[in-house]
Amino acid sequence: MKNQVDLTTKIKEIVLSSGFDLVGVSKAQKLTESVFLVDWLENDFHGDMKYMENPEKRSDVRRIAPSFKSVISCAINYNSLNERKNSLDANSRSKGWISRYAIGDDYHKIIEKKLKNIVTQISDLFANEIGTTSYVDTGPVLERAYASLSGLGWIGKNSCLINKDEGSWVFLSNILIDQELTYDTKTARDLCGSCTKCIDACPTSAIVEEKVIDARKCISYLTIENKKYIENNLALKFRNNLYGCDICQEVCPWNKRATICELGDFNPRNELIEPDILSLILMVEEDWDRLKIKSPLKRVKKDGLIRNILIVMGNLPSRRYLSILEKYLKSENLIHSMTARDSIERIRIRMVS
Repeated sequence: MKNQVDLTTKIKEIVLSSGFDLVGVSKAQKLTESVFLVDWLENDFHGDMKYMENPEKRSDVRRIAPSFKSVISCAINYNSLNERKNSLDANSRSKGWISRYAIGDDYHKIIEKKLKNIVTQISDLFANEIGTTSYVDTGPVLERAYASLSGLGWIGKNSCLINKDEGSWVFLSNILIDQELTYDTKTARDLCGSCTKCIDACPTSAIVEEKVIDARKCISYLTIENKKYIENNLALKFRNNLYGCDICQEVCPWNKRATICELGDFNPRNELIEPDILSLILMVEEDWDRLKIKSPLKRVKKDGLIRNILIVMGNLPSRRYLSILEKYLKSENLIHSMTARDSIERIRIRMVS
């Protein structure tokens, strides 16, 4: 390569030609977000996510390895559904909702493969051996902060990275490299303005203030990370969300204009788009080993997904769910039996009223 600028340009070309929609480069440094992360942890807003409890390491990739000099932030659009296909509309038709990022194959594996290929191509640009590490939403990296620092977007009031063209429906990943590159210094302007639609729309009031999420109230956290019994007064606010939650992103004006993509590599499954609740629980009970293959759903495990389905049954009150709920009321799984009890109660209250 002739110089640093040419090298950085070539690296970006490699990333974009590998199926990514956005790429930016920032300097490996201590992020100012470390102060906010410490406050977030001290308030116990991270719930049971103990892996978050290392703010120093997460706020400076040089704590991973002091040799790292640059962070390459990559983003790929996963917005495959028209804005009119959303959880609120599905709820009005008594259909369940699985977060749109989880309707296909697990993005971690797909993007990891892409990054591995990218790193190989980047290594070929250098005469000497280089050091790299890549993460797909799994390592001790504040990927949204680094992406924002490199100009890919701004952090919205729902704490998501928002790009004015792609919206917030993007998978983020990082490549850490021990080489100095040309850094993107033009940060994206915060264009949320006075809008509070994401805050107002959250059923559980999990967005406790701008850019601050109390995970203990977040439906996405509760349906995936939390493996425990969920109190009735909180469960009833889940609406039809079976796995994850898209509400704060669905109402975002920037996602109204976001690019619609073909998921292609991610193999979206029609059976997971606005699923019928009875069909889904039958599938989980009888065909879990097939359903979980390559799917993000395997993270919550069979029992966790059944718990979530039982919750949603109580939120989409119908007599047709009672036989299933009564079966689980007798389950030896205490979480299932308690959840079924709550849902039966919610259905009967609605039927009387």
